[in-house]
Amino acid sequence: MKSLLLSYLLWFFGGFFGLHKFYLGRPLMGLLYFFTGGLFFIGWVVDFFTLPRQVRVATLLSQNQTEGLSAELTREFEVLKRGLHNILDNIDNQPGATKAGLQETLKQALKPRVADDDLMLALLRAAQKHGGRLSVTEGVMETGMPFTAVERVLNAMVEANYVYMENDPSTGVLVYIFKEIF
Repeated sequence: MKSLLLSYLLWFFGGFFGLHKFYLGRPLMGLLYFFTGGLFFIGWVVDFFTLPRQVRVATLLSQNQTEGLSAELTREFEVLKRGLHNILDNIDNQPGATKAGLQETLKQALKPRVADDDLMLALLRAAQKHGGRLSVTEGVMETGMPFTAVERVLNAMVEANYVYMENDPSTGVLVYIFKEIF
């Protein structure tokens, strides 16, 4: 988790050199600040007002990038191999299995995962249909995605202050409120 206090200290004492940008995981911006003196002082002043949001974004990104790309790809590849192995084992054990059935099963297994940005957009559309209020179950029904994926993305949206949560007074169900739609 990135510290807002440390970010402001780095901004104040080394902002012209981009120290706070390096700390927040933005080395290219850090280099730009270094060579232009904080974007000719203007960027340094703007950062005074935008630094809390930059810290929230950097914290959210660091929480979601716990493993490297190669580890994630290896894990996904192993899941795919295991799934294909199970499908082929089940085809051999089922009488009357056809080539078309095998092809359809493989298509479903190899279907690409929806990216978080696409899921966020789908949840936004679902919230619009539901008057700016959306439960996890409604999100699952509208998007067709698993509960864990919908809940993970909704919680990330809460963390980024796009939505907030409250309990429905009549049912007690946790509802996500989309501020700009509600």
